Order: sequence, then structure tokens, then C-alpha cells
Amino acid sequence: MGGGHWDDDAYTSSSSSRRSAGVDDFAYSKSARSVHASLDPKRISGKPFGKLESRDSLEHPDSNAIIVAFDVTGSNISRAVEAQKALPALMNLLPKYIPDPQIAVAANDDIKAAIGRSGPVQISEFESDNRIDEHIRNIWLVGDGGGNNGESYDLILYAAARKTVMDCFEKRGRKGYLFLYADEPFMNEVDKREVADVFGDSIKKDIPVTDMIAEVREAFHVFVLWPVGGYDDAYQQFLELFGKESVLILQHPNKICELIGVTIGVNEQKISAAQAVDDLVAVGVSKKMAHDISESLVPLSKNKAVAKATGGLPRTSRGGAARL
Repeated sequence: MGGGHWDDDAYTSSSSSRRSAGVDDFAYSKSARSVHASLDPKRISGKPFGKLESRDSLEHPDSNAIIVAFDVTGSNISRAVEAQKALPALMNLLPKYIPDPQIAVAANDDIKAAIGRSGPVQISEFESDNRIDEHIRNIWLVGDGGGNNGESYDLILYAAARKTVMDCFEKRGRKGYLFLYADEPFMNEVDKREVADVFGDSIKKDIPVTDMIAEVREAFHVFVLWPVGGYDDAYQQFLELFGKESVLILQHPNKICELIGVTIGVNEQKISAAQAVDDLVAVGVSKKMAHDISESLVPLSKNKAVAKATGGLPRTSRGGAARL
């Protein structure tokens, strides 16, 4: 996967054709009773390497992997819909900051509410072209949620850490990016029974979530997008688990794509938080919203400035930065 190039005109034409035909953008979800085959995590183990692959090619010789994960529980069901509408903004921002982006879209709900059905995790291939749009539109907007004060974000962490392989990291020591939209707490551990049920993998014991986060961070810059109005206890947990610079306050939930784009720009040290405003306005964001988004990036921007001034963040044994 990962071939081709994003085309704004093809996106617009496809959207117009669906609208003219009276077809909902998320038509699959309207009648879905299970995860779409292209997003079923169990398919991954049957792939040649048993992994989702982000690979270099003649078209994309310097690939960079990005995973964007949505929470599709009842309180957040519209987030994927809003992101699908804003995809052109993201795809026009990314080339300013990194070459050859390859995006996998993912989604989670609450496995405690998913007992007896599929759906707690959905994840696509890494793509570079308009198949990104197709994958988002094939997400099953489940709408469930449990009363267990947590969602299945830990299973997305597991997928990123153990079910992907990326040339950016394997060949060049460049981390991929993982963005998690989250408004409830993370579970304390990755349950081995849930891993078996969702991925078909057998692991010997449960994995403490702190260990899982550390493992993911070996190969990914991890950011949590916390919406204003989300659970305060979740926000405090996110700060403890990931650090302030990696928890981005999402003041405008419909601007997920735009926030992701400029976050990568700041993390790659191509722009500062203040400079992000102009790039956001250029893709159609109002100046006020652009300033709001840039405020969310201030802790990250300061962290990167300190790292640059002091020679960079400490390196891990596998070549990644210790913190982000």
C-alpha cells in the first residue's frame, strides 16, 4: 500500500457525485453490523509480514507514517465525519512539513460495550492517495460506550506498537506519528484476552499501559487530542502518561485535521506555534480559530525550542527521542 498521490479535484468530484446520487458519505456505517473488511484488525496477521506496512517506493522514496485514531463512541461519533470533510486541509498542510506522508486511519470504541460484536478497533492500510478518504468513510460509527470510565485507546497503542512496520523508522530512524482523539481515561493495562479477541494475537500476560506507551514511543511521536469539555480526570491522566507537550487541547472539534497538520509542522521544527496561524489561514481556517489552534501548540513549540537550543532530546536505544 501507500502508492499514488492525493488529488483535491478527485476528492471534490467524488463528494459531488455522492451528493447528487443521494448517497451518504458514511453509507457503509448506516447499515453496518460489523467492521468493514478493509479495517478489520484480524486481517493484519494474515498479511505477508503480519504487519501494516508503510514503505518507500519510486513514487514515495522518503515515506513517513502517520496514524490518526478516532473515538467513535456516542459522545464523539461526529469526529470522523468532520475529519473526512477536512481531509483536503490536512493533505495540503502535510507536504509543507514532511515528505511522502502515508496515513492509516483508525477508530476505537469501548470493548466493554462491544462484547458479542466486532468493532472495538478499526484500522486501515497506510495510504498516500484518495484511498485515505475511502477508509475514513468506511469507518463504522458505532456510537456505543460503556460506563466503565475508560475507552479502548490502549488497543490502538498495541496496534501501533506491534502491528506496523515503517521504512521511515527501520531505514532512517525517523519516528512515525500517532494521534489519538480521547476524552475518557486509558485503561490501566492492555488485556491479553482483548488482544486475542480483537487481533487474534496470543500474548503471555496483560501489558501495563505505561509499558505499552513506552513501547509505542520507541517508534512513534504520540499525541493525544483532548476536546474541551472532555473528562477532567482523563485530561489529568493524559498529562501524567504523556506529558503536557504531547496533550493537545482541541478547542474546535471539527478542526482535528488542521491541528494534526500543524502539530507535525511544529514537531518537525518547520514552524513555531505562532507561525502555524498563517499556514492554517491559507487552508481556509478563520484567523480566530487559527489562533486558538496555535495556542494548543505552545507547550510543544517551547519544548522543541529548548531541545533545539540544547542539542536535542535524549535518544533511546533504538534511535528515537525519549519524550515525544
